[in-house]
Amino acid sequence: MSVSRRALLRGGLAGLALAGTGAGTAACGDEAGDGKTTLRFAWWGSEERAKLTQQVVDLFHTRHPDITVTTTYATYDPYFQKLATEMSGGNAPDVLQMGDRYLREYAERNTLLDLTPHLGSAIHAADLEPKLLPAGALGDKTYGLPMGQTTHVLQYDAKRWTDAGAALPADGWTWDDLLAAGSAVTAKFGPKVSGISDPFGIEDWFGDWLRQQGKDLYTPAGQLGYAPEDVVRWWQLGVRFRAANAITPPAVTSNTTGTPFPRKESTAEFCPDSTIGMTSFETYGGDFALSPFPTAGTGIGQVTQPPMMISVAQRTRNRDAALTFVDFFLNDPEAGAVLGMSRGLPANLKIRETLSSTLTDEWKMVADYEAKVSPRLMPAPAPPPKGAGVVKTQFQRIYDDVMNASATPEQAAPRLMSEIQQALGA
Repeated sequence: MSVSRRALLRGGLAGLALAGTGAGTAACGDEAGDGKTTLRFAWWGSEERAKLTQQVVDLFHTRHPDITVTTTYATYDPYFQKLATEMSGGNAPDVLQMGDRYLREYAERNTLLDLTPHLGSAIHAADLEPKLLPAGALGDKTYGLPMGQTTHVLQYDAKRWTDAGAALPADGWTWDDLLAAGSAVTAKFGPKVSGISDPFGIEDWFGDWLRQQGKDLYTPAGQLGYAPEDVVRWWQLGVRFRAANAITPPAVTSNTTGTPFPRKESTAEFCPDSTIGMTSFETYGGDFALSPFPTAGTGIGQVTQPPMMISVAQRTRNRDAALTFVDFFLNDPEAGAVLGMSRGLPANLKIRETLSSTLTDEWKMVADYEAKVSPRLMPAPAPPPKGAGVVKTQFQRIYDDVMNASATPEQAAPRLMSEIQQALGA
């Protein structure tokens, strides 16, 4: 089956696109007197993803004519705002898309069904990428299953790097190597083009750097996994990059109309690989390359990430039907062919293998990159604690003072830790 590049381009990343809603307003689905069942499936995403998802829902109904699935969808923030209201009011969808930063909160409130007793029976999990599964687990219980796979990547303009005499990324390359390359590119093409988009205000990239040194953003128990001195060292590294003119200046970094690399204001940028087709490929076509992160210790620190998970409400009135739908969505080959890369690489490895041979353009780049880097990826971390989303926002906000030289890393890090304590209730 050929894959529509435009459909995948617009449907590939969670939380981007206009809100939309399908039919269906019932609480956890009911079984009618005629023995037929209605389920409600809620998720976030784009209109293009909605079309593909609805095709899979329709396909499911042809296989299970006694089960009707209605859908609702929205963009990321409105989705979780509405979900909070529905969960509190006992009006939760039967099946729902779940994000890693919310799973622990909802599971600990006993609003999500533990799927563990149903794995291998109602839900076939043997073909799912095992490295993805920790993202949906708390202890020995599973509250979400992966709907896809992504990881982080450095995208870079290899031609400009070569023209600037910068060494291209290679196995085992370091942050010092990246600094040298960025400086060389800025010296050649600046001031309008910088070597690297400033990465030091992004908590995700800080997490990769931490994992390269045996730490993480959070522990499996949901506690903070790093100390103030780790933040200081990370931001000191950013100060070094800025002093060497290796990264974008504050005015460019702060521009909210996209990011510097797709605007061709930098020649390299860290990003989730699921965003490649939505930004860079439109600007560069295939004239850029992908690389794992540089290292600060052992390994690249990157994890196998589900961009979203699928969960079942604890209070669903039709548990068996909901489990049947989850199994179909994750494991049916025809459903997988329809969904394509709309939620990242398929989590089902057999479906992924079949799909990979049909991919072209940016999604072929992503699939090839994932296949190459997969043996070096760590398993997904356990779900972060409630308040992790606030921490991520504060990380960027406080770094802005370091970026603009209105605070040193030593001054800014304690402020961040104070904000973290408040956000996490520590």
